[in-house]
Amino acid sequence: MEEITIVDGYNEISFEERVLLSSGTESASISTDQATTPYCNDAIVPRLPWRSLTSMEQKILFSNKVDNYSNLYVTLLSIPQNILCHLNELGNVKHHTALKYLLEKESIGKGISLIQEYIETFRLQHADLSKYRIGFNAPNQMTVTAGNRDCRVGLHIDNQHGSSLHRILINLGSQPRYFLFINLSIQQLYRLVSETDGNLVSETWGSSRIGRAFMQLFPNYPVVKLKVNPGEAYIAPTEHITHDGCTEGTNSIDVFFTMRSLFNCPHI
Repeated sequence: MEEITIVDGYNEISFEERVLLSSGTESASISTDQATTPYCNDAIVPRLPWRSLTSMEQKILFSNKVDNYSNLYVTLLSIPQNILCHLNELGNVKHHTALKYLLEKESIGKGISLIQEYIETFRLQHADLSKYRIGFNAPNQMTVTAGNRDCRVGLHIDNQHGSSLHRILINLGSQPRYFLFINLSIQQLYRLVSETDGNLVSETWGSSRIGRAFMQLFPNYPVVKLKVNPGEAYIAPTEHITHDGCTEGTNSIDVFFTMRSLFNCPHI
């Protein structure tokens, strides 16, 4: 079973300067995060401090190729400027209420159409394609995803009822945002938890419960923090890995475009 690697994409992005590792994971109840949306009671988040990778960790995490039959990779790509120029106003939004008005503008609609056309150039044509969504997150949050209980769920695995699509997410804000993930697939998490405590998990459990069980048993296993600059996108198998978004250190609204499908790993 393969580990999830960060693979070179379209652009000459130096991943060594983009990636940090956490000191492990911990319950969100002892997090110093002060965002207005509270954490759910069972949420788990990265444990500080963040640190640089060792040379051995770089060899494990970074790759310049991916198996043609695998969708278990993470990559970054830059969105062309001729597309982004239609969407610059989104990065200047001061409050999320202004977003819905901007999205009605013809220029923004043009930019969204161009994004969809661009994504089609590397989408696998047999794969399903979800509807796109433009969303926002508050600044300076260790993790951003909120669940149905109006609380943040912490590190989690997307559950799409057996689907195995990638997520592409484009940073349309004015500041960097981050993609957090553990570089092990759900199958690896289940195997490691089962081998450690056979009574702890069941195959009928949801993916995020298995992910939380792993983090409780292996609290020193690090979380990867990948920097995504404005105008860049990440592609990741978010239905197979423990992950979340992060806006630590920012002071402006995080605006993003996202949709799901299967993508060829873009190469230079």
